[in-house]
Amino acid sequence: MIHVLLTGDNKIFTGICLNVLSILKYTKSPVHIHIMTIEVPWHPSKKISKENFDLLCKVVKQKSPQSLLSYYDIADEFVKEFADSPNKNPAYSPASLTRLFLQRYINCDKLIYLDADTMCTMSLEEFNKIDISNAEIGVCLDYMGKFWLHRDYFNSGVLYINMKKVNETNLFNEAIKLLKTEKLFFSDQTALYKLSKARVYMPMRYNEQRKIKPDTVIKHFNKGIRYLPFFKIYNIKQWEVSKVHSFFKMHDFDDIYDEYHKLFPTLPKLV
Repeated sequence: MIHVLLTGDNKIFTGICLNVLSILKYTKSPVHIHIMTIEVPWHPSKKISKENFDLLCKVVKQKSPQSLLSYYDIADEFVKEFADSPNKNPAYSPASLTRLFLQRYINCDKLIYLDADTMCTMSLEEFNKIDISNAEIGVCLDYMGKFWLHRDYFNSGVLYINMKKVNETNLFNEAIKLLKTEKLFFSDQTALYKLSKARVYMPMRYNEQRKIKPDTVIKHFNKGIRYLPFFKIYNIKQWEVSKVHSFFKMHDFDDIYDEYHKLFPTLPKLV
């Protein structure tokens, strides 16, 4: 059983659904998909509803009967920890911090965390090629952060987590503790960077932040910069299909887009 954590709020549930469809397309082993969500009084976004989660469960069971899903609404605990935090409104949304609670809810040996704006292009079994037996986390460099911040600054959109090790070092709970008092840029990512002591740097194929290559395992639709023909900062997600087609010239996920429309007719259409 491969354990995967996805987190977010209602605004990115479409991305989670597309992500899950990409996982099931390539990964033939059973997966246990953990969905973590929140809704807090100081932010307008709403939690992933149990109704939508149940719809996702139905789809997963149709495609992979041995796979499992778990749902965690951690709003009460999140508010208790972050209501007075200087990081309670991070750059994206409060839901981006929910991954830090994984130690408190998930019990397994190894866990793959994926941002909602990632898509699989190979089986998650590729992670078995990475030895993290002596590490807390497996990470990939941040494409821009390695130039602008630190040469070993990593991107937390894909994490390969040794749960036994992080339970020994208490890494994620220590990150919560740090963010309760110290304002950090890219808050949870920087907290994990500052606090993790034993990490393995994986090849960029596990968190490809630019063009998909023949050996790419995970494509990450994160923010980027184009310099030619003119300077442009972009932040296009996989559910913005027309922009994926026109800006990236990318059609790798068209079959998944078609499948989404068939399997999730009550959810927003992809445009």
